[in-house]
Amino acid sequence: MNTYNQMNELQSNEEITIWDVVSFVKDGWRWFAGGLVAGAVGAVGFVLVSPAQYEATAVVQPASVGMSAISTKGGEVEPVVQTLERLKLATFYTDTLVQSCQAASRQGLAASVKAIQVKGNSLIQVSYRAPSAAAAETCVNAVVEQLAKSQTTIAEPVIRMLEEQLVLTRKQLTEAEGFQGQLEKRAVSSADSASLLMLSALSKREEIARLQKLLIEQKVQLSAPFTQPMQLLESIYAPERPVAPKKLPVLVGGLFGGLVLGGLVFFVRRSWLARKAA
Repeated sequence: MNTYNQMNELQSNEEITIWDVVSFVKDGWRWFAGGLVAGAVGAVGFVLVSPAQYEATAVVQPASVGMSAISTKGGEVEPVVQTLERLKLATFYTDTLVQSCQAASRQGLAASVKAIQVKGNSLIQVSYRAPSAAAAETCVNAVVEQLAKSQTTIAEPVIRMLEEQLVLTRKQLTEAEGFQGQLEKRAVSSADSASLLMLSALSKREEIARLQKLLIEQKVQLSAPFTQPMQLLESIYAPERPVAPKKLPVLVGGLFGGLVLGGLVFFVRRSWLARKAA
């Protein structure tokens, strides 16, 4: 029974009541206040010392190529995921591009350029931060141009193939139309085989109609929006308001950190004094 009472007394002694917390805060309010002041000073100092960063953002539509005469939309020159990975490679960025972005190196530029796929479609958002809005916009524009050149190079063989198919279809159509004209002339001049020649001419006319339809489809596949280079969806967005450092989050973080630090210092000091007195 005595053991049970001792355990209850020990447990009650170890429990922290609301009054203990109030007493703790009351005794250490100077340390908490000092921590808040130190945190605020640190946050303001960080904001003043840290250079302002401006961000430019562009949304681009990847290049597309009409893959066949029966497709309903142009095919992507390369998957969006592959394009995003390309932007992460330092080898993608040229020395001229590094200079345009005022970057220290290709590796640094590759790490600073941010690119994501716009959710729900194949659009790509490219952003970059710089000491000024103009510098950020210049860099994003240069990156988009470099990416457009890359996709144009990839698309060239496919476009060349489609153009060759168009030339072939046009040639076949010209030959079929010429042959049909000859059949019709022979049918008029030859009474004996007129029916047979007219049947042949009608058959050729069906082939001509098929080739004409194919020619139109191939022309459509080689024109926008089926075949088009990478292009900006809208103008590059580069506001004159800096995006970093963010003053309010830094200030809140500084105040909270200072408050915690002040309470921790007070607790350690109080514990040390208690042990020293004991």
